[in-house]
Amino acid sequence: MILQCTQLIFRNLARRNFHTTKYTSLFYESPDKDGYQKPSEEELEWKKWSKMDKIKFELKLYKECIKEYLAQKKENFYEQPGIVMPEHHVEIIHKFTGDKDEMKKWVVSSDSDHGDGYSTAKLEYTRSSKALFHGFLDTKVPIDGKITRTGYCNMKMVAKKTPFRKDTSYDWGPYTHLVCRVRGDGRVYNVNLHLDSIFDVGWYDTYHYFIWTRGGPYWQYVRLPFSKFVFAYKGRIQVVQPPSIPKDSIKAISFTLADKITGPFKLEIDYIGVEYDPSHIEESAYESYSFGDHKFW
Repeated sequence: MILQCTQLIFRNLARRNFHTTKYTSLFYESPDKDGYQKPSEEELEWKKWSKMDKIKFELKLYKECIKEYLAQKKENFYEQPGIVMPEHHVEIIHKFTGDKDEMKKWVVSSDSDHGDGYSTAKLEYTRSSKALFHGFLDTKVPIDGKITRTGYCNMKMVAKKTPFRKDTSYDWGPYTHLVCRVRGDGRVYNVNLHLDSIFDVGWYDTYHYFIWTRGGPYWQYVRLPFSKFVFAYKGRIQVVQPPSIPKDSIKAISFTLADKITGPFKLEIDYIGVEYDPSHIEESAYESYSFGDHKFW
């Protein structure tokens, strides 16, 4: 009996499957971009330090975290509780001001960074201290016999962290819209909301929507209802859509260009925020399905 069970397990593990959902035959899923990570300069320098230098550095960071934690508690104590949310109130999540440290809060990547294509992307400041996400999107497929399509550029906000550098999420419960002030080039950009999940089965859960930029010299004020965002897993839109987006579990925002059009791109960003609109009562813009006795959401 034990031999038969062992053979069955190895047969299932060795079987080649094509999965379109999160349900697989394995119990663990590798971290995001597994195998793509390259050690940073700080990590390489860390390996050269002695154990005593590492301990001193960690103690210094621990003291800074305690000060930051106490300052945050003091600020929350004196802050007025939000019992009533003002109509059309906008809370700025991130505003670009020209500070060099702001760029550390964003990670820019493209297919060429992982050897999957030839696109390039940069995030820089303009003369007016706005963020400029620009580069060249290349849909040319590498001749390696493995990759069949390529062409993407992405800028992602570093996940929100506690004073002790633990990932945490934003509390956007009362808000109804994601707002941005942008100036684009006429191309369509993806806006992605990344969820904070403890278990590996939810590490790739993301909500997506789009920004249709107008192009031209004028700024564009974009209001994206949370109810319009589509739930996807590893970029694949799921048939079963949740009844509402978990606005208290969003840890990061990212912008992606992957419109399959080869050429230069340019997206200028002033700020990103969330807005409360009392007239917007829609929870989800998409249908829920039921198959026989099995009901989804």
